[in-house]
Amino acid sequence: MSNHSVDCIDVGSENCPCYLALTNDCLICSRLQGREGCDCNWKGVCVYNEFIQGNRRVNNPRTDFATEIVYRKNYLDDLIVLGLRVGKGFAIKASRPGSYVFLREKNSESYYATPLCVMEANIEDGIIAVAIKIISAKTKTLAKAEGSLMIRGIYRNGVLGIDSITSKHVKDKKILVVAKGIGLAPAILTVNYLWSKNRVDLIIDMEKISEDLIADYLGEGEGTIRFMQLNEEGYREDMGDILEKEQYDIVVLLTSDYFLEQIGNMVRKRLPRAELAVSNNFRICCGEGICGACTVAGKDG
Repeated sequence: MSNHSVDCIDVGSENCPCYLALTNDCLICSRLQGREGCDCNWKGVCVYNEFIQGNRRVNNPRTDFATEIVYRKNYLDDLIVLGLRVGKGFAIKASRPGSYVFLREKNSESYYATPLCVMEANIEDGIIAVAIKIISAKTKTLAKAEGSLMIRGIYRNGVLGIDSITSKHVKDKKILVVAKGIGLAPAILTVNYLWSKNRVDLIIDMEKISEDLIADYLGEGEGTIRFMQLNEEGYREDMGDILEKEQYDIVVLLTSDYFLEQIGNMVRKRLPRAELAVSNNFRICCGEGICGACTVAGKDG
């Protein structure tokens, strides 16, 4: 068995095998990469067997469907939250940290589909909430939509290093979540998920974000909430002191790439044993394996 450093977020799920099996580009299965021998990073299921037994078909490809806009909340001139009725089954899948969906206005072309992280999943009512920062054509179209939207999902790789958060072994841990801007949306889903079994501290940069949104969607649990301006020069010293004092087991960074690098380097230096998870800012695109949205970087790279 090879020492693989690339994993797939969908392997063994109801969406496996995917389109990559058709083109001999599977991330896991060597047979579905065009090679002769079996040399995979075993995940409890044989992707090749599933593909052959399924008559070489893609399994349950995600398709667009109409979702009712249940509510709309305006927080800032350029920040809204939409509640979408998706059904209980979909909401259960969306409750996992790192979940995201593609949304588009019902009369828009498919390339208008925009990836948005799930902020809340109300399983009982079958409703999910997504926060939209209105920036350009795609998000402006979503903000103006009325009645319903087209949705596709659920996708699972909005946070890289997701196993650090969702593993069954994540219990009684000290966890720090750092969120800036719209990164607060996946942070809220993550913190609410982790609070039941862990102590979770939260550092929030409130730039371009509403306090009312936090009050409406962030639950309660053991931990401290701090507000910090990450653009200010003194934040590195303050955050460094917090890291060394608290000695976190897991650090989750949901920020722009610049702060992922800056804070990530600080975490690796001050807490070399801590596990690190970060927002997926640059790989979310097609959601079907073609662009790399489903790849996972393991501990070895």
